[in-house]
Amino acid sequence: MTTKLKNLICAAATIMLAHWTGMTEQTIQADTFQLSSGSTLSGKLLNPDQDPRVNYQIETAFGKVTLDATQVIKVVTKPLVVQQYEDSVASLPDTVEAHLDMAKKCKAVNLLEQHEFHLKQVLRLDPDHAVVRQQLGYVKIGGQWKREDVFMRQQGYVRHGGRWRTVQEVAVLEANEQVEEEEIQWRTKILRWENAILKNHMTAPDAIKSMRAIKDYRATRTLAERLNEPRLPREMKLMYLEILSEIGGSVPVQAMLKCITEESDDVLIGRCLDQLRDWRSRTAMNFFIGMLKSNDNQTVNSAANALGSLGMEDATLPLIEALVTTHKFVIGGNGNNINAGFSGNQPGLGGLQTGGKPKVVERDIQNRAALSALLAIVPEGVNFGLNEAQWRNWYIRMNTPQQVNLRRRGL
Repeated sequence: MTTKLKNLICAAATIMLAHWTGMTEQTIQADTFQLSSGSTLSGKLLNPDQDPRVNYQIETAFGKVTLDATQVIKVVTKPLVVQQYEDSVASLPDTVEAHLDMAKKCKAVNLLEQHEFHLKQVLRLDPDHAVVRQQLGYVKIGGQWKREDVFMRQQGYVRHGGRWRTVQEVAVLEANEQVEEEEIQWRTKILRWENAILKNHMTAPDAIKSMRAIKDYRATRTLAERLNEPRLPREMKLMYLEILSEIGGSVPVQAMLKCITEESDDVLIGRCLDQLRDWRSRTAMNFFIGMLKSNDNQTVNSAANALGSLGMEDATLPLIEALVTTHKFVIGGNGNNINAGFSGNQPGLGGLQTGGKPKVVERDIQNRAALSALLAIVPEGVNFGLNEAQWRNWYIRMNTPQQVNLRRRGL
């Protein structure tokens, strides 16, 4: 806040309070002088700029007084608005209406202690004044007024972030805040080291050493972000991938899945798949199984290839169901309006009307990537080609107990 603005606010407050009392600025007592005799004197200092101090020329309610500098121990200067309040409150009637009016005026000029004082005087005169009770933080419980803060603390709540919360909630929030702070610190460090490495600064060797020494899980969010930064060179991304692989956890897994699905570098994709296979990540397996249901045939085959790389047996049945998938595409109009990754010369499209209005067509597609993934998972020698029915029968046989006793025990 500028000095000019402060002066304007002070002047406005002074005018407002002077209006309450009908007093002029000349009659305002702004200073209190503590005297060596032990008494005090109130008035306005008329020579505030005297330096060195020789005497105090003071205008009081009963006239001008001049005191030697040795007679004054301390000068306490109160804001003019406070002085006018004190003069005004001396003649204030002790009524609910008067205290309410004064409380309102005090709040308007930011005299908060005085505002609360007059609200309490209202309660002294009218204990059930609901509006004032609420302003002072009371709530009515069981027909009795109780301070909300006292009541909530008695119930085991604490004030945190502007709300009443349980101790457990506060502990979680503070822990999360600590985590966020540590993550911000790691981000600052990692970006600084990355910059030194990319620009080949003289500190680059130390930056690489510091980067490879990271073991804290709090650093994984920034590492994951940098792994999937398109503009970074492969070598930098491979280093981030190695660090994430050493730390482990859900954030590295999600970062690798993002890399596999969005990265165009086969080397990075392969390294991510290798690491997920080493971890036998069920998160990754379920992620790619979900992709098998895509309406995009290319996505289905990419997911199948990933599942083959993971080599997890639990993906067997979903891969069987993905041997043949049904996809929708649109033809018609200009004769070339075909979507879902299909080309116009694919087998099975012959005889379709390509002129006139666009049409939505369904087509079953055989996915050899799903077959390759199956063959990488099932025992050697098991191969039913793209015959989904035979694969299903085999799967049922392999997962049905060989000996089933249907008789109830004891019969």
